[in-house]
Amino acid sequence: MIEEFFEIMNKIDYGFLDENGLDIASDNVSFDEHYYLLSPDELLKKKKGVCWDQVELERKLFNDNKIDSDTYFIYLDDGQSLPSHAFLTYHIQDKFYWFEHSWEKYGGIHEYSNIRELLLDVKNKFVIENAKSDNDYVFVFKYDKPDYGISCSKFYEHVQKGELLNLNEPLYFYHVVSKSADMSIGLLSLQYMYDHEMFDLFDNYVSKYKKRIVKDWHIAKYENKSEDELTREEILDALNIFRGEYGSSYIYFFRYPLKRELGKRISELLDEKDIYRIDINSELVQRKIKDIFYGYDMSNSDNDKLDLGYYKKVTEEEYFSKYDDDLPMNFSSLNHISIAFVDGYCPVEYLEKVSVDE
Repeated sequence: MIEEFFEIMNKIDYGFLDENGLDIASDNVSFDEHYYLLSPDELLKKKKGVCWDQVELERKLFNDNKIDSDTYFIYLDDGQSLPSHAFLTYHIQDKFYWFEHSWEKYGGIHEYSNIRELLLDVKNKFVIENAKSDNDYVFVFKYDKPDYGISCSKFYEHVQKGELLNLNEPLYFYHVVSKSADMSIGLLSLQYMYDHEMFDLFDNYVSKYKKRIVKDWHIAKYENKSEDELTREEILDALNIFRGEYGSSYIYFFRYPLKRELGKRISELLDEKDIYRIDINSELVQRKIKDIFYGYDMSNSDNDKLDLGYYKKVTEEEYFSKYDDDLPMNFSSLNHISIAFVDGYCPVEYLEKVSVDE
């Protein structure tokens, strides 16, 4: 029976016909303007549709024959073309199957022992075909039947109301927070504190930056100022000049949790601080990330830029090997990442408190 479904699908070509009968599937601007989700009957009549349309016909074929199936939507957030694909899976007894027609390269019926294995295979193939760097985020949603006739943007809205799947292996980073800190919201950036008029908290946090702004960072417009003259607005401006567009919104994370054996200063600090970790590979977290800067080797801008690959590979021993507890700025020898979140803060639900002596 499944083979018969495939014979029906083989009568459908990939594309989308506009009101004039022109195939506009390859023209992103026209596609966004003219596309609407075809019903199975329309698709069978036109004999041409994109993967979103073809999946709805597949859904009907499986549902009408009472075969359990699910539909998924995968897309790559590259900030530009947003490449995507919709596909259907089904399971019989203890086997899972990827039923693929519109993606010609992988057309056919593919068997797997479990659904995670299936989804990871589809995702890996999709990444190979579409990703331009390791920094591209890929999301997979399980979604229910949409309304026929909806636009391209409405279709995206519909699938993103579905279940966002967590398929990535965790990659944890750590942040230290004062035990007295109010964590009801989460970790706040300086820009968030300023925008929400949390000036007492802002002033406490920026004290460590003032000397760097007027002396160490060599920002011409601030080199002749005294630390006490700096306004809050100038501090934010200096952070954005020195650290880039999101400088005042960055929140900093270490690759591994600080530990007492690093030295007396760290041990004393950990008496007053809690440690929280975040999984930057969590798809839920990635949807809240606006930017990540991976820093410079030994946190020194004169050294090589780091990337995600460094943090994936570095061992805990290597990471702490150059730490010097006697340095005035002892954290300067620890490489760290800077994350700017969509709303200016890291939500507490994405953080997990860990034992200081873990």
